[in-house]
Amino acid sequence: MKRLILLILLAAAAWYGYKHYHELLDRRSGHDAVIENHTGREMQRVRLTADGKTYVKETIADESSAVIAFRVENDATFTLVWEYPDGSEHRWSGGMVPVGPMLQRHYLAVDGDDSVLYRAENKVLPAK
Repeated sequence: MKRLILLILLAAAAWYGYKHYHELLDRRSGHDAVIENHTGREMQRVRLTADGKTYVKETIADESSAVIAFRVENDATFTLVWEYPDGSEHRWSGGMVPVGPMLQRHYLAVDGDDSVLYRAENKVLPAK
């Protein structure tokens, strides 16, 4: 009976390794999005969408920033949606995220007029 349980555990581990070996062995870095709040108010329910995936930060205090790490499988643009405590919702679309091989850090600075200033810089990865 003990051998059967051990055999089942080994079979489950082998199956998991077979199905997920790409994820286990491929530890690539991804892009970073830095959302900077210069609005004079707290940003709430901040949602950043790139390549069909949405990343959420509940709040970003005034004069602070939030970093979101993400990956894309296709060239994509951003959609940034945020709210203020009074319930007003704001939306911005733009930027360009290349699938690779270069990785970038994308800066999205929201100013007091609710305009977004976008810029991107190539990431410098540590040598292996």
